[in-house]
Amino acid sequence: MKILLVTGKLAEKIVKENALNADVHVCNVDIAAFITPKDIENLNLSDYDLVLVPGLTKDCDWEGFEKKKGVKVRLGPIHAADLRRVLPLVEKIELSHKIPACKLIENIRAEEVFREVDKLEKTAIFKIRDVAIGGNSRMKIVAEIVKPKIEDLRERIEYFSRNADIIDIGVPIEFDSEELSKLLKIAVDESKKPVSVDTFNKKAVEIAIKHGVDMIMSLSTENIEILELIEDQAIVVAERNIDKLLRLLDIAKRKTEKVIADPILDPPLSTARSIERYLEFRKLDSTTPLLFGSGNVTELSDADSIGMNALLAFIAEEIGCNLLFTTEASPKTVGSAKELRIASYLAKIAKVRNSPPKDAGVSLLVVKEKIKYEARKTVDFLVAEESKEFQRDPLGDFIIFIANGTIFCQHEKVTIAGKNAKEILDTVLRLNLVSRLDHAAYLGRELMKAEIALRLGKNYFQDRDLNFGIY
Repeated sequence: MKILLVTGKLAEKIVKENALNADVHVCNVDIAAFITPKDIENLNLSDYDLVLVPGLTKDCDWEGFEKKKGVKVRLGPIHAADLRRVLPLVEKIELSHKIPACKLIENIRAEEVFREVDKLEKTAIFKIRDVAIGGNSRMKIVAEIVKPKIEDLRERIEYFSRNADIIDIGVPIEFDSEELSKLLKIAVDESKKPVSVDTFNKKAVEIAIKHGVDMIMSLSTENIEILELIEDQAIVVAERNIDKLLRLLDIAKRKTEKVIADPILDPPLSTARSIERYLEFRKLDSTTPLLFGSGNVTELSDADSIGMNALLAFIAEEIGCNLLFTTEASPKTVGSAKELRIASYLAKIAKVRNSPPKDAGVSLLVVKEKIKYEARKTVDFLVAEESKEFQRDPLGDFIIFIANGTIFCQHEKVTIAGKNAKEILDTVLRLNLVSRLDHAAYLGRELMKAEIALRLGKNYFQDRDLNFGIY
C-alpha cells in the first residue's frame, strides 16, 4: 500500500522520522492542525492508496474531499510519534474521517477486549438473577449504598447501576424495620440489577427475603440460623478462620448452590496477611466463588482510589476471586465502582492472554500518561512576567462554581451553565459579557480549572489553585 502523510512545517522532522515507508508532503502551514482540504487540493494523489492527514483536523470535510479526489483520505494520529504504531495497522482496520487513528485503534482494542471477556460468561457456576458468577467469568462488581435514605435511594441505584453488577444495601446495626422494609421494596422494584443486603441481623434478613432480594451478606458462625430463611437467594459466608469458613460453606451448600466465600480482606497493614488467607482458601477450594472486599482498603487509605483499585483487582484476579465489593462512602473513593469495572476487564484479559494488564485499549490512567512525546524545541524566548495591575471590567464580574456535575458562570445579567470551559466561554463572548482582554484571559483560566476539577471529581474554589497533593 502506497501512503502519503500530510503535515505542517513545524512537525516535518518528527513526521519524517516516523514515516516508515510512507511519503511525506509538507504544506505551507506552520501548525499541522490548521491544514484544510484547500492546502492539498492541487496535489496529484492518484498514485496513492491512502492519504493520512493530521488527526487534529477532524472538523474538516475530509469525506467530501475524498469523494472529490477519488482517493481514500483519512485521519492519522494526533501525535506524529504515534505514526509508528498506526502505519503497520492501516491495512487491517478502516480508518475514519472524524476519529483520529490513534483513538480509533484504542477504541477497536477496547471493543475486542470487551467481546473476548464477555464470551467467558458462559463458564459461570451459577447466576444471581442474570449476572454470571464464578468459573472463568469476569469478576463482578458489588457496590454498597452506605446509610441508604429513601429520598435519594433511586438516584443512588441509578448511579451505581452504570458500573456495578450487583447493588448492595448496607443495613446499619440499629435500624427501623418499617423504614428498612420501604427501602428494600424500592431497591428491588427500581433496580434492574440484582440487589443484596449487607447485614448480620436475622430480622433484617427476614425483611430482605420478604421483598425478594437476590443475595444475602453475610453468614457467619454468629448468625448461622439465617440459613433457615434462605429461599433461592445467593449467600455470602464471611469468616477469617479458614477451617470454620470451609465448614460453614459445607453447611450453606446443603441449603443452596449459590454460595460465595469471603475470607475477609482486612484494612492496610493487615491486608497482606488477609491475602494469605485467600491464597490458602484457594488451595483447599478451587471452585467456590470468592468475594474480595476492596472497599476495606480504599476507604481506610488516604491515597487515590484509582491505582489502588486497579492493583487490588489484579491481585484478586491472580488469586481467583469472582466478586469485588466496594463502597463509595467518602469523596476520595467516589468512582470506585467504575474503576473496578474497568480493572476487572483489564485483569481478565491479562489472564486470558497471559500478558501484563496494559495496551488493551482500556486503562485507568488519569493523571499520568503512558507516553512522553518529544517537546517542541525553541531558541529565542521572552521570560514571562506577571502584571500587578488590575482594572475592573466595566461590563461586570463573574462568579464561577461547580454544582451537580455542572459548571456555573454567574454574571449580573445571566447565569451560564455547561460541562466544559470552551462552551461557557464561547457563550460569554457571544453575549458580549466581557470587554477587557485580561478579564477574558482570567475567565478562560478559571473555567479551565473548573473543568479539570469537574473531570477529576475535585473541589473547585475560584481564585485558588487546584490541590494536587505532592504534585
